[in-house]
Amino acid sequence: MARRLALLLLAAGALALAGARPPVRPQPPAQRAAPAPVQWDKRVTVTPEGNHILGNPDAPIRLVEYVSYSCPHCGIFEMQGGAELVRDFIRPGTASFEVRPFLRNELDKAVSLLATCGAPKRFFERNAALLGHQHLWLRNPTLSQARRWDDPDYLTRMHAIADDLALYQFMEPLGLTPRQLDACLANEDLAERLQRQTDEAMERLGVTGTPAFLLNGAQTPENTWPGLRPRLQALLGSFT
Repeated sequence: MARRLALLLLAAGALALAGARPPVRPQPPAQRAAPAPVQWDKRVTVTPEGNHILGNPDAPIRLVEYVSYSCPHCGIFEMQGGAELVRDFIRPGTASFEVRPFLRNELDKAVSLLATCGAPKRFFERNAALLGHQHLWLRNPTLSQARRWDDPDYLTRMHAIADDLALYQFMEPLGLTPRQLDACLANEDLAERLQRQTDEAMERLGVTGTPAFLLNGAQTPENTWPGLRPRLQALLGSFT
């Protein structure tokens, strides 16, 4: 009898153990993924004056370019240094780059209005296309075109320049329709503001040609990428 009772107790204990759940072990806290780095070369801000800044607006290096779209030297600067400036200085967040249109003629006025047409986030795409591919659209007017470009009516002049230089077709792959471009060309208030900016740069800063650069507020003697790059690199070294 005692032996049978002992066997029953053993069986009951085995059943209890079989039904028992294993102890729950505490899990380590989930690790949060590191935040994605800021893509400063995708960040575009617009100044109160209507100019565009690419990169970190609080960067220790602030580069400003006064650009004329009819200036071959501005095109050369874009082709020589545009990609390197973005890669080595803007993308890491150590430099910002502001473009200020400088109007030397009516052509500059029309093309500057087209460059600022559309979404601000695509301004530097339009700026790089117009400067880096001047050979596709920039040319001297014929005698009849020159008369059209000198028409006393503002909007007639702007439309004539855009039409004669095939800029409607040039801007289409950049996402702008002829109707949008016409609306931007009609923005005479912006054209006047850009002219005042040009006049101020000439009178206050002594800017007489393009490209001209301000580096942390001071005009630089260099106006080419091979000349400007060492100055930027020296400034970068002083901040690291």
